[in-house]
Amino acid sequence: MSHDIHKHCVSIELHSGEPKGKLEEDISLGEGLGATYVATPSVQVRKDKAVFYITDLFGITIVNHKLLADAIAEESGLTVYVPDLLGKPEPSGKGAVPVGEQADLFKYLKEKWFAQNPLPTTSQRCQDFIKVLKEKRGFTSVAVVGFCWGGRFAAELASHPEFIDGAVIVHPGFLADHNGNLNKDIVEAINKPTLWIYVIGDYVFPEGARKAAHEILEKNKVPNTFIDFESKDGSGKNRIEHGFAIRGSESDPIVVQARKEAKDHVVKFFRQLYHI
Repeated sequence: MSHDIHKHCVSIELHSGEPKGKLEEDISLGEGLGATYVATPSVQVRKDKAVFYITDLFGITIVNHKLLADAIAEESGLTVYVPDLLGKPEPSGKGAVPVGEQADLFKYLKEKWFAQNPLPTTSQRCQDFIKVLKEKRGFTSVAVVGFCWGGRFAAELASHPEFIDGAVIVHPGFLADHNGNLNKDIVEAINKPTLWIYVIGDYVFPEGARKAAHEILEKNKVPNTFIDFESKDGSGKNRIEHGFAIRGSESDPIVVQARKEAKDHVVKFFRQLYHI
C-alpha cells in the first residue's frame, strides 16, 4: 500500500478547550511509547466495556484528540482510551507528526515518520493495547474508533472478533492506493459492525474506494453504515474536507456543525452497539 499523502492529511487547526482526562503510565505499551490518555465519563454506564481511540498522524500530543475523547466518553457513558502508538521519541519529543509548516511536515513524514511507524508494527501495537485493556483494566468488551491514519487500523481490527465488537472508521487513510483502489483484503476480512464517516470528494479515500468497500460489506452481509458529508461553496468545492472531524475549523460554522454531527454519529454507534 502506497505511503502517498495529501495536504489534508497534515492540515490542522488546534482546537480550544481544556482536556478533562488524565495520562496514565501503567497502561502504556512501553518501549519508548508515552502514557495513555484516559477520558472517563461523569456517569460510567458500562464498566465492563471501553472505547479504544486511534489517532491520526499527529498523535495524542495535539489537544484535539483529547477534547474529542472527552466528549465521546461523556456522551456515551464509556471510558475512552487514547494510547500513544507512534514510535520512539524523536528530538522533537515524540514520534507523532510535529505541528509546523506543511512543507516541513511532508519532509518529516518521508524522511522519518513512515520508517519509524511501519504499518505492521502499528497493527501489532493496536492488538497489544487491547490485550492491555482487558488484562490490566478487566474490560470484557472493546469497541474502536480510528481517524485518518488510525482508520486503517480500526478497519483491520474489525476482522478480529477476539479483539473488538465494532469499529468506527473516520475519513480513513491508507485503505486505498495512490490510484484510489481499495485495499480489498482488509475490507473482505471485516466481520464486525462498522460505521464509516466519509467525505465526498476525499482524495485520500475516494468515491471508488468507498463504493467498493460498501459493496463488499453488503455482499458479505456484514452490518455497515456510511455517513457522507458534503457542503459545497459557490465554486462547487466541498467545504468539508478530509480530516474535518478531528482537525476541522472552529471558525467555519459549516465545518463546526459537521464536526458535531460526526461526533454524534460516533456516540450513537457505541450506544447502540452496547445497548446503552
